Amino acid sequence: MNDSISSVRIAELEREIRCLKSENHRLKRFLEIGKLLSIERDIDKLIPLIMVETRKSVEADRSTLFLMDLDRSELMAKYAEGVEDRRIRIDLKMGLVGLCVLTKEILNITDAYDTVHFNRETDAETGYRTQSILCAPFFSADGQAVGAIELLNKRSGLFTKEDEYKISEVSRLLTCMAQGEDFRREVIEPLVVNLRKSTDSERGSVFLLDKDQKKLSSTIAEGMEGEDILVDLNLGIAGYVAVTGEEVNIQDAYTDPRFDQTTDRKTGYRTRSILCLPIKNQAGDILGVIQVLNKRHGIFTDSDLDLLRALAPQIAIAIENAILFDEQNQQSRSILEVLAASIDAKDPMTAGHSLKVAEYAAGIARELGFGESDIDILNVAALLHDYGKIGVSDSILKKPGKLTRDEYEHIKQHVKCTQNILSRMRFMRKYRNVPHIASCHHERLDGSGYGSGLKGHEIPFMSKILAVADVFEALTAERHYRCALSAEEAFRILADGIDTQFDGNIIRAMKDYWHKRSPD
Repeated sequence: MNDSISSVRIAELEREIRCLKSENHRLKRFLEIGKLLSIERDIDKLIPLIMVETRKSVEADRSTLFLMDLDRSELMAKYAEGVEDRRIRIDLKMGLVGLCVLTKEILNITDAYDTVHFNRETDAETGYRTQSILCAPFFSADGQAVGAIELLNKRSGLFTKEDEYKISEVSRLLTCMAQGEDFRREVIEPLVVNLRKSTDSERGSVFLLDKDQKKLSSTIAEGMEGEDILVDLNLGIAGYVAVTGEEVNIQDAYTDPRFDQTTDRKTGYRTRSILCLPIKNQAGDILGVIQVLNKRHGIFTDSDLDLLRALAPQIAIAIENAILFDEQNQQSRSILEVLAASIDAKDPMTAGHSLKVAEYAAGIARELGFGESDIDILNVAALLHDYGKIGVSDSILKKPGKLTRDEYEHIKQHVKCTQNILSRMRFMRKYRNVPHIASCHHERLDGSGYGSGLKGHEIPFMSKILAVADVFEALTAERHYRCALSAEEAFRILADGIDTQFDGNIIRAMKDYWHKRSPD
């Protein structure tokens, strides 16, 4: 009996040893990529370094990184080992890489020539013989596949589950870099979770530095979910690291005079050991700090310190990309607002109309349960919905009385002018429907509107929202030809147009929003 128990225990220990060896190998590759990130931040230079390191880690013969060209429905090689002319382009619907991107799944192929999806043209052109393939997609912030990593010909034969894990880690890193345009918890949180597990600690945290307020704000703070933590730079270990840029390894927090016990007293948590490092950009400026708390067994070691050093550059890239995107987004939004204001400025009486329509449209959309991404698209369309009025005569726009038939026909042309002008703008992929949405806000459900004479479901739903927001704003604002109406009067007029001009659900959402906005 004892011999049987002993055999089981030995088997368990052997499994644990194998797991530890596997984890150590993963951490070694993780550290290598982390070192690359700390040395080189230029993306064009960084990608070859990452790809070579990835290829080495799985013992493959070649590696390639493809990026999506959505306009041409192609994948183009950003980096391709072993190919002199790296301007490789592949039709998205051809080949295993295209299949990987379309299915958004890792592909592990034993023999490429045994699958009907393999495109043999590149092999025929280069004389290379592809056998095994491992391919993984990476994604943008909105979950769309924007490219893929491809590894060719495992030297020992077949790519393993361990290799799939490794390529998924690199895919996540590239996804993190691609998602810099939308810096969110989910970009960094998996990295912190892995770090906490790898260092055998209880909690991990990432704080961002706000130099103006002289505080650190929590991005990830395990154990404090749902709370926004602000840390004064003059208090605590994290503040000390942010100010000095020093790495700190504390074995007993309560014996260190720099430790601030306030959070422990509030939460009942007992901090023992702390490992905390600054997060720096390429110029050496401190962006924040990363820390782990309470090593479960023993004290934090140099190996733990190496892991934090490897992770910090990855988080720095995400932060810098997010800051850059935020600045670009603010600049882009300010340009849109200036464009809207330039139209409103044609007539001082209508100044601010586009901004108010955007506000009302967003309020309606939230009442209807729209997500913030769709609300953002609607907001842009609302800001630009009247841009075609740049081609309308001032004398007609400012006319105090009723328009003649010819004048009305002239002013109706502003929607087509809006479509033509906005169609020439190069919008980000997310906003590509803005010209159509903006130019359909005068269409009616019964087809009696103007623009393209659309009706019912032919009209984009966002355009239906703009129609209600636009008419409500116009009715409740003073115009050359009449005084402003009350909100109640405006809602009565809108109600008269339900099912002919307007969607009743949208009007009800506008009412709900308005009453919340103006409870009196």
